[in-house]
Amino acid sequence: MENQVKNADRIKRLTLAGAAILFGIPAAWFFMATRLITPWLTGHAGLHPSLSWFITGLMVFPLLFALALILARKDGFRSIPALKERLRLRRLSGRDWKYVALSCLSIFALMGLIMGISFLLNRWYGYPVLETTPPFLNSVTLHGSQRLYLLVWLVMFFFNMYGEELLWRGYILPRMEAGFGNRAWLVNGSFWLVFHFCFGWQLIILLLPILFVLPYAVQKTGNTNVGILIHTILNGPMFVLISFGVIG
Repeated sequence: MENQVKNADRIKRLTLAGAAILFGIPAAWFFMATRLITPWLTGHAGLHPSLSWFITGLMVFPLLFALALILARKDGFRSIPALKERLRLRRLSGRDWKYVALSCLSIFALMGLIMGISFLLNRWYGYPVLETTPPFLNSVTLHGSQRLYLLVWLVMFFFNMYGEELLWRGYILPRMEAGFGNRAWLVNGSFWLVFHFCFGWQLIILLLPILFVLPYAVQKTGNTNVGILIHTILNGPMFVLISFGVIG
């Protein structure tokens, strides 16, 4: 407990300008990568859209992973125990598991509600149903030997989950808490939304529940592993089901 207090005292307050830089630069790179590199890999290199996305992800998410470690070490947290405590990688308690379960249920329910409203608007007023895939990923169903691409996805998925959560929640959120107090999760979620601009506004609407519920759960528990687990539960199984054509 004493070490946690000392570490908390060493965490630097993050301003809105600082947050804009820490989120904005990766967001700009993510946008350019998905709008330039992914289409090039699919259109000119002839790769399957899913494989193009996996490769693009490996150009983005490992950088987030590395940046979280670099920034934490720069702040003076150099040993593995110190890094784990600074990034709030803690064992899940019973309370943490409850937050994981309730957060996942809430996110699924809210996303279902959003899609239900979208279907009703389509039926009653003719509005297009919300897109459930980003514009750079028109087809993700894998057939036959293409399913071996999931081996590349596993590596990308690891860095996607840990890269985002270690940087956004492990490193940045505690600094936001020092500057914004109880509203830090709201600020964190708002900037995380900006990071997803490359997904397009329709998918962002569908993602609103996870964009704000997840940071809230991590702030309430003070445990980055809560965010990693929620992120993994929501993203992993769903993508595999889409890849195998179970859901479209």
